[in-house]
Amino acid sequence: MVNEIIPVVILGAGGYAGVLQEILALRPDLHLLGCIDKAFGLSERSTDEHYSLPILGDDDTLAQIQAENPDLHAVLGLGPDLMEVRVRLMQVLDLQQIPPVTAIHPRAIVSRTAQLGDGAVVAAGAIVGPGVRVGRHCVINIGASVEHDAVLGSNVYLGQGARVASYADLRDNVVIEMGASINSRVQIGTGARVTGGAFVNTDVPDHAVVVGVPARVVRYLPS
Repeated sequence: MVNEIIPVVILGAGGYAGVLQEILALRPDLHLLGCIDKAFGLSERSTDEHYSLPILGDDDTLAQIQAENPDLHAVLGLGPDLMEVRVRLMQVLDLQQIPPVTAIHPRAIVSRTAQLGDGAVVAAGAIVGPGVRVGRHCVINIGASVEHDAVLGSNVYLGQGARVASYADLRDNVVIEMGASINSRVQIGTGARVTGGAFVNTDVPDHAVVVGVPARVVRYLPS
């Protein structure tokens, strides 16, 4: 029996899409069609002759691409500054019943007892420990680590080199920026953001932005 090749589209066309392109290109079971760029026609990548991944159109073309590729899958290619857009596109994928692709770089380490939700991305050098639960559409970026029995909700974004200690609980739509650290058993509330280099050793409320060592709340994001 010959395995079918799955067509995949990346939602987003920025620099993070290039990272995804590298990971997905290593999967022989996938055929990467290209990107969908909300700023199609305005983005420099829409006309950049040196950009190696085709930009297929804007968000409105997704339905057409799905009609042409009935087994279409997708992955979110948007960074942490576009969390609201990521949430919206998650809803679009669910509504159009387009399955997400889980992408794990071969140089990542993922424990056999870890659980990864659909659409999760684990980049090169990342470590996901035993008993970790990772929700749908999470990103564990280059060199980030999640220690044993930690829990990540859906759409959690860990920046490069971020550290999440054992039994930490990160709720939905959380951003942990580059080099930040979350101590053991700390809870990070829904929609909260931990800025780069911060060290968090107490619970963070929903939608709070925290900075510093130790981290403190400086403001709240709209809920």
